[in-house]
Amino acid sequence: MINHVLNGKKRDTKNLTVVRLFEKQAIENQNKMALKFRDKTFTYKELNQKGNQVAHYLRSIGVKNGELVGIYLERSEQMIVVLLGILKAGAVYVPLDPTHPQERNNYIIKKSAMKWLMTHTELEGDVTHEGLQKICIDQKWEVIEKGCCENLDINYKESDLAYVIFTSGSTGKPKGVAIRHEGVANYLLCMRETLDLSGDERALATITITFDVSVSEIFLPLISGATLIFVGSEEVKDGMKLKALIDEEGITLMQPTPSTLYMLLDAGWKGNQRLSIVVGGEAWNIQLAKKLMEDEIKSLWNVYGPTETTIYSTIAKITSENTFIPLGQPIDQTTLYVLDEKMNPIEVGEEGELYIGGVGVAKGYLNNEELTRESFIQNPFGEEQERIYKTGDIIKRVDKETLAYIGRKDFQVKIRGFRIELGEIEKAILMQPGVSQAVVVAVTKDKDTRLCAYVKGLINNSLNTLEVRHNLEKLLPPYMIPNFIIALEEFPQTSNGKIDRKALMNQEVQSIETNDYVAPRTEFEQEIANLWEELLDIEGIGIKENFLELGGHSLMANRLIIRMNKSFGTTLTLLDILSSKLTIEDMARIVEDNLLSNLSEEELEELLSEVAEEEENG
Repeated sequence: MINHVLNGKKRDTKNLTVVRLFEKQAIENQNKMALKFRDKTFTYKELNQKGNQVAHYLRSIGVKNGELVGIYLERSEQMIVVLLGILKAGAVYVPLDPTHPQERNNYIIKKSAMKWLMTHTELEGDVTHEGLQKICIDQKWEVIEKGCCENLDINYKESDLAYVIFTSGSTGKPKGVAIRHEGVANYLLCMRETLDLSGDERALATITITFDVSVSEIFLPLISGATLIFVGSEEVKDGMKLKALIDEEGITLMQPTPSTLYMLLDAGWKGNQRLSIVVGGEAWNIQLAKKLMEDEIKSLWNVYGPTETTIYSTIAKITSENTFIPLGQPIDQTTLYVLDEKMNPIEVGEEGELYIGGVGVAKGYLNNEELTRESFIQNPFGEEQERIYKTGDIIKRVDKETLAYIGRKDFQVKIRGFRIELGEIEKAILMQPGVSQAVVVAVTKDKDTRLCAYVKGLINNSLNTLEVRHNLEKLLPPYMIPNFIIALEEFPQTSNGKIDRKALMNQEVQSIETNDYVAPRTEFEQEIANLWEELLDIEGIGIKENFLELGGHSLMANRLIIRMNKSFGTTLTLLDILSSKLTIEDMARIVEDNLLSNLSEEELEELLSEVAEEEENG
């Protein structure tokens, strides 16, 4: 071991897979509840058998070891069964999200060269590629359920792939990170031991399966004998509904992003003494930690790691003694190197780039050898065949055992848990007619981080930024759509003639293209307009404007719902708002409808009588 390197402890993970770890629990806890989705439940025995039936079906139609199988489904109990089935068949799962643009999903299908796609009849028309065989589980479920329930005898090797997850790419296209079984097994076993999981936990899973933290949310409870509470799409987005579900289900293990915690706290959620919270996916601060610890929760943890090193690579327990959020210690079989530009270890008090080695290091980027060679380099301190991953994260060595996250070396950011390459957004904007230049920056104010795109049009061309936004919605997933798109005549420059990104980050958003201004006409519209102006930090908002086009996002919409319900005494949900046109005019109408629907027959008759009397006196 060289100086200034942090090493995780050794662990024997040869020939271990998440499949074998789950099947062990299925034997030891046959009648214990493994999975709950809304009103549907499965014991460990039932879930194992269902997964086996899917696996046997896949093998029967020709799926072989190591083949890529896409999964394109809405959140449900079947999603978990299918994930297990793909892994049990010896195949590799590639998750796709129905809320992402068709063009992006079709690119992933093409780039991965997958042969099989598990989907649903209602979704199969969204995606297509020559040679792709679609399996609509709703059509095949009756056949699948008649299949064999026994475990398959698959010969796994630790180097075999478990999944490929596509993340945002600086080239303008997503890149597929290929993760091996040994890395997943090592991570899950280390987390089970570190968190001291007993199997009595009720664990929450809210994150999309296209984000690798979902692997931890789903499989950590299932290899620990705990109960997985899998949350539907409607509840995931709605702070009030998620708060109610957490309380009703008696959740004792959560792995949220900081953004999800802010959403819950805005909804009035409080922790309890049985609750362990593992926070990761993006940087967070000690103020949030102190707020969480006010409720005397059982434990609070910070985890860190890029997708390329299998979910998370470090973990730190956070206590009241912490003055900042430390990066933590490396998990088992993981090595951390903080190096300067000449690849030399840095001293205490210095900053450098973090490199990560160990069994969690991905095989590479799928079908992209050039990018793999750039990011996964030979370890200058290890054996000849050993590789380390160049994270691009700048880290400070606080003392010999403590590291602190400083920021990114490049133009990559994390917002609400999603890793975003700003270059991918910029390239999508440059594809729009009339755009000559585009720069995207992430701007943080209070507890909100929002994407701001600055664009410059071609000579003699007037840019319609609303039209640019609508076109981007066809190319990028929702979390990558800029909150603001602002046209500039010229970009600020540094002394050496480069675009000054820092100046753009510090620039006040003053000019946003909007629809023709229409003033509020009713008390409801005026009150909602006041709430918008407060949340969006914009003055003079008309009733025809769109909440998202003015910089709003789903978490901010949650705060809006909570404040509207308090102001008007309504019982609105996030779905009520998101299913509308997201204008003040529409929201005022929804408030009126909600108030009327909650009136008793006597109250309604009295109201109608008052209206009739007013009209007579009119």
